[in-house]
Amino acid sequence: MDRKRLAEKIIKEMGGKDNISQSWHCITRLRFNIVNREKINISKIKSLDGVMGVQFQSGQFQIIIGNEVANVFSEISQLLGEKEHYEGVSKQKTNVIEAVFDVISGIFTSILPAIVGGGLLKGIMALLVALNFLSQTSSNYEILSFISDAPFHFLPFLIAYSAAKKFKTDISLSITLAGVLMYPKIMEYAAGGEISYLSFIGLKIPMNSYSSSVLPIILGVWLLSYVYKGVDKIVPKSLRIVFVPLLVLLIIAPITLMFIAPLGTYIGVYLDILFTKLFDFAGPVAGLLMGGLMPLIVITGMHYAFFPGTFASFHKFGYDVMLLPMNLVANLAQAGATLGVFIKIKDPKMKQLSFSTFIPAVFGITEPAIYGVTMKLKKPFYASLIGGAVGGAIFGIFSVKAFSFTVPGIMSVPSYIENGSNNFIYALIGIVSSFIVSLVITLMFKFESKEDERIRVADNVSTIESDNNIINLLSPLTGDVMPLEDIPDSTFAEGIVGNGVAIIPKEGIVYSPFSGEVTMLTPNNHAIGITSDTGVELLIHIGLETVSLNGEGFKLKVKKGEKIEIGDELLEFDIDGLKEKDVSLVSPVIVTNTPEYLDIIHTDDKQVDSCKSKLLMIIK
Repeated sequence: MDRKRLAEKIIKEMGGKDNISQSWHCITRLRFNIVNREKINISKIKSLDGVMGVQFQSGQFQIIIGNEVANVFSEISQLLGEKEHYEGVSKQKTNVIEAVFDVISGIFTSILPAIVGGGLLKGIMALLVALNFLSQTSSNYEILSFISDAPFHFLPFLIAYSAAKKFKTDISLSITLAGVLMYPKIMEYAAGGEISYLSFIGLKIPMNSYSSSVLPIILGVWLLSYVYKGVDKIVPKSLRIVFVPLLVLLIIAPITLMFIAPLGTYIGVYLDILFTKLFDFAGPVAGLLMGGLMPLIVITGMHYAFFPGTFASFHKFGYDVMLLPMNLVANLAQAGATLGVFIKIKDPKMKQLSFSTFIPAVFGITEPAIYGVTMKLKKPFYASLIGGAVGGAIFGIFSVKAFSFTVPGIMSVPSYIENGSNNFIYALIGIVSSFIVSLVITLMFKFESKEDERIRVADNVSTIESDNNIINLLSPLTGDVMPLEDIPDSTFAEGIVGNGVAIIPKEGIVYSPFSGEVTMLTPNNHAIGITSDTGVELLIHIGLETVSLNGEGFKLKVKKGEKIEIGDELLEFDIDGLKEKDVSLVSPVIVTNTPEYLDIIHTDDKQVDSCKSKLLMIIK
């Protein structure tokens, strides 16, 4: 992959640099806030080599790249220069839900490396303790705990930095606001419990612990962004460097401590209660639904909405029973389905792709598998949903808990170890079940890629049966068959042009029934002549009076002299438009070099499918 070339094409097809107001990336996707979505050429971007899919979600334009996303983003960053981040204002209108998802995902994607690194270290520590390689009373364990806990304990600082960039406000003041929330004396009062609040200008400030909290600092920085803009407009330019930071801190810090942070805490607590109750009262059902639907939740970007509740659960209980466990079974189910595709598929390209996406899926990165393999083939995707639902139900039955925040893949399994319980065993049962169920169902389903279909057609319905000197010709159209003599046009009915049949089409696409070459086109595009590699000259004439339409409703897909293969689209026509104009749809399919053959016989089929059904037998 030429990453620089790909980055250049992406920016070009997005309407240029001026149409991009923000850009960032997650594990597999390039994410953009754009100015005008009408300027984006989606079909062009989809067709780029290296692009696995595109979509508008959560107020963002997202391009799925897969494992190369960081490298492609690096090229895009260089091309965008200083303009890439947080300059300009997105004029794209989004609804409230999309705006919330955009904010949360934009904040968390940039700090995920720190969170994942700390969480993974926690999992490794749990594994080492379980294997008696590490003692929980040793200084080594204590030092490692400092390292692994730091991203979570000081999470408000990370979020303050990321939120400041997202809300386009001052980073240093935002981090200072996180420092105010995490001030040691406040933490001490909150831990001691003896002092529940302090008075400030006659108002009470609650003494709460905001370590590992999410919503208080997000709301605080969001408000800070507006206060900063307002103060900046009021204060004379010559005094801004001194008085703007002073006034912003004096205004925003007390408001945050008195109102915003407690409000954020309560929202987080109630979110946590809501989802915890859901799992308490209907664990298996909730697990089945969450495990089965998680791929759809990830696709829509809604999984970021669960982050605040997840961190609240870690902070309050020390574990998570929802987002990470459900993601784990869903991801392993996706891996099972992808492995099933690798085993079953014949298409060499899809086989290679399924294997290359299977490995990341095992480690918890499933978007390449979803967009590149299972969703394209549909049935493996359904199998992954079923596998995830089975694993989720098992997790729900046994209330399986994740004890650290890690990427929900195979490396996160040690984070399910809990001394004195069977949590780890139950986790393994759920994971293995989701993987195997998804794998087996995928193997049971019948599916094939377009290339598989082409190979099957070419193998099973060979156009040449040399032993009998018979050429079996496939149908170029889908529709009802009409004998040649019944065609209401004497030129065709009397065989003046050649022998063959007519088809009354049911869909508006002409496909190539053999490999060969385009040999004849008409000025009005209503008919096309093709010649097979074996010498059969075929005329496909759409409708009987369509020449009078002067090409209206017809769109050629090929050029004269172009090489074609079985299944290639040759001509597209507006079948509904022809019906509205009361034009006959009877479409002769004629072998124009009929005299070169002993006989041409049409099959007894009354209906035919393009490139699947035999239409004519040509006797040499």
